[in-house]
Amino acid sequence: MKQAGNRYGKRMAKIMRVSILASMCTTPPVAAKQGADISRAEGITEWRDASDPSRATEAFGKDMRVNGWMFFGSSQLTDGFGDTSHRSENLPTYVAQMAVTPGARVSRFAGYATVPVSQDKESLAGSLTLEGASDQAELLTIRMGADAPPTLKLAVLTDNLGGPDYAPRGISLAIDGEPGPMATVTPNGTPDWLIWNLPSLKEGSEISLRVEAHKGVAAIGGLLFLSSTPDVAHKPVAQGPLPVIDRKIGEFSREGEYLKDYYVFKEGDTFHLFYNVGIAGESQQWFEAGNEKAFGHSTSKDFKTWQHHPRVLNAVPGSWEGMVVSAPSIIKHDGTYYMFYTGFDDRVPGKQTIGLATSKDLFHWERHPRNPIYEAPPWADRRADGYIDCRDSHVIKYGDEFLLFTMVSTSKSAGKGAIALAVSKNLIDWEDLGPAVETFKEPESPRVFQHGEYFYMFVSSAYGKQLLRTSNPKKGPWNPIPFRWPAPGLWSGWEVVEDGNRTIFSAFEWKSFGNHIRFWDVSWNDGIPHVVY
Repeated sequence: MKQAGNRYGKRMAKIMRVSILASMCTTPPVAAKQGADISRAEGITEWRDASDPSRATEAFGKDMRVNGWMFFGSSQLTDGFGDTSHRSENLPTYVAQMAVTPGARVSRFAGYATVPVSQDKESLAGSLTLEGASDQAELLTIRMGADAPPTLKLAVLTDNLGGPDYAPRGISLAIDGEPGPMATVTPNGTPDWLIWNLPSLKEGSEISLRVEAHKGVAAIGGLLFLSSTPDVAHKPVAQGPLPVIDRKIGEFSREGEYLKDYYVFKEGDTFHLFYNVGIAGESQQWFEAGNEKAFGHSTSKDFKTWQHHPRVLNAVPGSWEGMVVSAPSIIKHDGTYYMFYTGFDDRVPGKQTIGLATSKDLFHWERHPRNPIYEAPPWADRRADGYIDCRDSHVIKYGDEFLLFTMVSTSKSAGKGAIALAVSKNLIDWEDLGPAVETFKEPESPRVFQHGEYFYMFVSSAYGKQLLRTSNPKKGPWNPIPFRWPAPGLWSGWEVVEDGNRTIFSAFEWKSFGNHIRFWDVSWNDGIPHVVY
């Protein structure tokens, strides 16, 4: 990086002596989905009119005023280079909050290009950088306060800043989780400004800057808020670090334990969480001693404060559920709670079948005498040593029937997985209907739910992840739909809670020495769910 920065700085030193207007070029705007237009201005070495420091150059729009700015690396921010100590610099009061992604750092390079930030201040000499990023990385989020101008522009400075070489990268803007177009930044030795004409933003709206990582690095250099309003109040410079982006509405974990597949059931104003539980460690495998021998049980009213209860349904040695009990899923019918769960046989290691337990109060459970009540269908793969994939069942009511969705393997040689579908009238006797959908290897934790006219299915594992949709969960077809997944990390076991008009998604993140569940609110747009992580 240092070598690239030196080379870049030498090129910039010459360019910065050239008149701003002589080196400027603009391209037509591209319409964004959410109403924000994007344009670009290349080769600009200053952002204001020298005769009036508050006025922007015509590249940003005629008669536009600079309401405020933030540059990563300018004079007020140099104390904390190399960490997240960058403070808000000169922001308008209509910006309520600004936050950075975890792990983002202010990077400064010897000989790096400088861009004057005003007539009397020192120059920009750094960027907000996230190393180890993959795909698109969200670097910065801005939450709007009250009294934002009806006509507002956001200009973002970038020219492959922070990258180890001059490879193109893209940057996009999302408003309230709705992504806009990706603009490609071509590295040419001059700073590029990407300019968004923002729609009218309500108080609480979120603007997120997403950068397409190249070789694991994503970076931006700064931003300007522009409007035609000449006099805008400014926030005082924050002395502490910018907060880290965190939009979860709640979280669950327990020190010393790991958790995996889980289910959340809402009864009254209380959320009941049942989950696989084991000893936190480096590998956290189901076959290790002491792991996943019963279900943890905790309750909450807000996903933040949890009350812990005794474990339920301890494994029964020498039986179909002697090694592990896993993946609980609950449905309420005629005043009784039915919990479907997976048992791993300790007599035939790896053999999995589905059992049933019932309860009247969600605290005391009785196993059904006919357990296991469901096993892998005839078309599922069976290994010679007895290992059978048949786990992670989920049940929904559909008309006057019940549908059971279960993860199975279809062909060992092809490495295919499927979600098996079965139907029942009484929740006990099940008829195989074949695969609901074939997908990647081991499509774990199928979670089916209805929203509006559609039914949706989450499947996810270390081998892949999909969100699918259909109008008929019994006949299909199930088609993949776009969904923005959290990154980085391995997030699995997606669960859904419909709480009145509120939809809540959750997943657990696999980490050595203890996993955790996070809960997020969901917004919907034409049948597509959006989560702002």
